[in-house]
Amino acid sequence: MLTPYAPHLLRRRGEGCHNGMRLYREIRDQGYASGASNVLRFVAQRRRDEAAGQPAGAGARAKAARVPAARRVAGRFLRRPAALHPEQQAYLDRLHAADAAIASAYRLTQDFATLVRERGGDRLERWLGEVETCEVPALRRFAQGRRADLAAVRAGLTERWSNGPTAGFVHKLKLVQRQAYGRAGFAVLRQRVLLAA
Repeated sequence: MLTPYAPHLLRRRGEGCHNGMRLYREIRDQGYASGASNVLRFVAQRRRDEAAGQPAGAGARAKAARVPAARRVAGRFLRRPAALHPEQQAYLDRLHAADAAIASAYRLTQDFATLVRERGGDRLERWLGEVETCEVPALRRFAQGRRADLAAVRAGLTERWSNGPTAGFVHKLKLVQRQAYGRAGFAVLRQRVLLAA
């Protein structure tokens, strides 16, 4: 995410500004939307490069050449395309161009996320049929798992009710119980739960 701002950061470091927070404020005013920690890491990497006698940015180029973690890529697959940063979208575009299976996995993942967001249980069967014939083994296994409990999955994607309130109440009960640290008997726990409700 820092790539568009790297020339400015390197120029300012060349001018003698080594304060990470000042550099962060400067690029934030230019439209940088992420936190200061990325800028502070960038500045720290420049210091390490200089201490090692490497040219400025050598460590950053090596870091940029690394592949993002699978968890980050999966997160990008699940996000709405409109919510992606342009750099993230460009990365996904490069993935799609590199491999047809990845492009297919992205499309099917987006379709499933849309089913969940829009409660599209009526479209579930068609989606499962598509996934079962796709070339991505992980998605096929995911579809098999959904088929194993098809009625519950369809209900979860169709019905307006959920067990969210019940889960929330159970969470509150466990919190009250944990706060006692095993020192309270049933009568005290009962009283605390009644007062917490």
